[in-house]
Amino acid sequence: MVNQVIVRSLASSFRVAVILLSANAIVANAQEAAAQVRRAMFVPLGGIDQWISIRGENGANPVLLVVHGGPGEAQWPQAEVYRPWEKSFTVVQWDQRGAGHTFGRYGTNTPDVTLDRISKDGVELAEYLCRELGKKKIIVLGHSWGSLVATRMVQMRPDLFAAYVGTGQVASWMAIVNIQYDLLLAKARKDGNQATVKELEAIGRPGPTNGDHWGFLGKYNFGSLWAPSDQEWLKHLRSQAAELKAREPEQFKNLEDGMQFTGEHVVPDQIATDLPKTSCDIHSAYFVIQGQDDVITPTQAAIDYFKCIRAPRKELILIPNAGHFAFMTAPEQFLGALTSKVRPVAVASGA
Repeated sequence: MVNQVIVRSLASSFRVAVILLSANAIVANAQEAAAQVRRAMFVPLGGIDQWISIRGENGANPVLLVVHGGPGEAQWPQAEVYRPWEKSFTVVQWDQRGAGHTFGRYGTNTPDVTLDRISKDGVELAEYLCRELGKKKIIVLGHSWGSLVATRMVQMRPDLFAAYVGTGQVASWMAIVNIQYDLLLAKARKDGNQATVKELEAIGRPGPTNGDHWGFLGKYNFGSLWAPSDQEWLKHLRSQAAELKAREPEQFKNLEDGMQFTGEHVVPDQIATDLPKTSCDIHSAYFVIQGQDDVITPTQAAIDYFKCIRAPRKELILIPNAGHFAFMTAPEQFLGALTSKVRPVAVASGA
């Protein structure tokens, strides 16, 4: 009889324990789901509605705003590449004024597509994210054209940013065109292509206001000098474009037309860029994570610009065997730098 009582007591205790464990598991799962962030919406910035997405596995993580390059190259088609980032950051994608979903809403009637206005939009977005996600500061990551926008944002409102991260970092228009001209001339000489050597020498360096530089590069097959990883990424983008066009024809058209529209409007801003003269004082932690073999925004120019930076903390991380699209083509190394270098500093700075 005593044994039966003990058995019944143990069985009852076991059932209670199972119920408690199940209840705890339900609560834990609910808390985990609540901590996740999954949003996509239009928000008013600079007088127009602009598209953003916010994704992260834990709302307590630092917010990382991606400022895309292109100009106009919205990043939502690359969403899967950013998924691993969402474990350590709440990642925000933003289709800038004149790009992607935002272009789809206003088309060629989009007003004021300039570096200054887009940068002010970015500041408004940073304010919105701090307010909505309960943060004192965020991290901003600018790629290529986006590094111009993000640099301007940090200069306007350093109090909003725990850290700046540049990749495919732009320095100045003249640095870009001069280095690219030298690379083309050196290749022609190495190949023994005397006709091209004579032609390039006769043309001379592109002038400081030469907006036809891209045509110049195309004529002399500058793409052959891209890092192999960048050439492979370009092939991937072409393949992806065909798939995207078949799957989402309207959004693909918005993406394609937005790049064309934005690119035409911001050429004067790109030509006028000279960050070593205008943007050496940065009042936030400053990081550049750059593909070592970038010739699109040449790494040597980014290094030279980095030397002039005066910031509370700065660090340059070069990724070997990677070029302009290092954040896409060397994802493990890039994310490793973000999590081990940038994240701790940003958290300590209020992110």
